[in-house]
Amino acid sequence: MLTSLRTLPPRIYWGAWALAGGYNFLRAIFDVPLYMNFVFNAAHFGAWALLGLLVLPLIRRYPLRMHWRSWLFHLLLGGVTTQIDITLGHWLFAGLTTAFMDKTAYQLIFIAFQNCFHIGLLTYFGFVGIVQLNDALKLARRRDLQIAEHKTACVRAQLQSLKLQLQPHFLFNTLHAIGSLMHYDVATADRMLNRLSDMLRTSLRESDKPLVTLKQEISFIEAYLDIEKIRFEQRLAVEWAIPDHLQDESIPPFILQPLVENAIKYGVAPRADGGRIVIRAYARGASLLLEVEDDAPPQAAQQKGFGIGLSNTRSRLEALYGAAQELALVRSACGTIARISIPLRAPLRAAA
Repeated sequence: MLTSLRTLPPRIYWGAWALAGGYNFLRAIFDVPLYMNFVFNAAHFGAWALLGLLVLPLIRRYPLRMHWRSWLFHLLLGGVTTQIDITLGHWLFAGLTTAFMDKTAYQLIFIAFQNCFHIGLLTYFGFVGIVQLNDALKLARRRDLQIAEHKTACVRAQLQSLKLQLQPHFLFNTLHAIGSLMHYDVATADRMLNRLSDMLRTSLRESDKPLVTLKQEISFIEAYLDIEKIRFEQRLAVEWAIPDHLQDESIPPFILQPLVENAIKYGVAPRADGGRIVIRAYARGASLLLEVEDDAPPQAAQQKGFGIGLSNTRSRLEALYGAAQELALVRSACGTIARISIPLRAPLRAAA
């Protein structure tokens, strides 16, 4: 009996039968004495609640379907259950009141059949409908949960794959630069190696987090830029334009690094005199905008589209925010701007 109620909470089950009995009681409240009315409905619907526990496993095992065998099965099961219920209800009613005192058991069964069988059979099919509707809703919710869990797992796997692609990308570049410096400037190579260690510690600490604060991301980018400044010496200038009130905003970890690397690679590195990049953040409506701008003139810029870093960044943003994000490259006479737009303080679609 208890397993029958596994997907139908007991309070809802017993409460539904009490509600049905209460409705039938109110329907005859002006036609029948209160005590007789109460005993009749308590006996019949109490019997229904108990019998329902017995037939509930059969209803679930052989649900009503659009097939004559299914209907025949439930007509037989419903007919037997209904007759047992109304007979038991009349017997209890007769024992607790003065009604049917002169009736034999056979006459009581016939009276019950004549007066209540049609209503009882409708009650049975109503019970079947409620049970199957409840089970269908439970199944739909379970399937929705499974689909959501599957999508979350896919997004998590996709994001992990993208992170694995991004992290070695700048790691190998930095190790190559350190290897070159070791031949003629050991002190600078050591300083670069220390900053790389800081970056890797931050990467390990934050790689499993779906979100970090903008302040934490800035700290990571500063370590990255220290390494790049060692490589480019005086050829790289950096300007920050991030207001204090936005530094507690949440963003995906390592989302700015590919934009900064892209600006240095295409806007600074190809030019003999180097260049300047500006990293800024600002709010516009319900969106947080992050920008990395270089000052390379159009004729000096070599980038023709999205490379691996920006493509992976776009894929991460799509997986995390869906249509509520944007990554764009905006070119002007003054340089190129890589711009990310994400919702302010918005939850992610799935945990990374």
